[in-house]
Amino acid sequence: MEDKLLFHESTKKSVWQTLKAILATNQPHQLIIKPYKQTRSLSQNSLFHLWASEISKYLCANNANFTAEQVKEMLKHTFLGYEVVERIDVTTQQSERVRTLKRTSKLDTGEMHVFMQKVECWAIGVRCFVTIPESSEYMKLKQAQEN
Repeated sequence: MEDKLLFHESTKKSVWQTLKAILATNQPHQLIIKPYKQTRSLSQNSLFHLWASEISKYLCANNANFTAEQVKEMLKHTFLGYEVVERIDVTTQQSERVRTLKRTSKLDTGEMHVFMQKVECWAIGVRCFVTIPESSEYMKLKQAQEN
């Protein structure tokens, strides 16, 4: 199980209570503290969906028939990978650890940008030139990296 806590001056009491409860389990845990970033933006998500559609059309025109949904899954498989999550079997009530494809909704804006860079590079490599609107958040982050 993975719990994420937002640690801030206003949440320090609840974070401390949570940490005490975790320590009481006598199981080792890993604590990772990193700066908070917002999850991927709607702009990034919309652009990724556009790219999946464009890549799907390109692949279909080149005798590889994949829907936009299939393209999204393939891109996530290739460039994001998997995470292990716990699922409960409803018939046995047993907890199982299963691998599941990572979801872009769990990425922060920086992680989503890196993912999209990988997708863009791959697309260019197969000569599929995806749309990057000048006003998009992706383009702004890309330009900021170049400066």
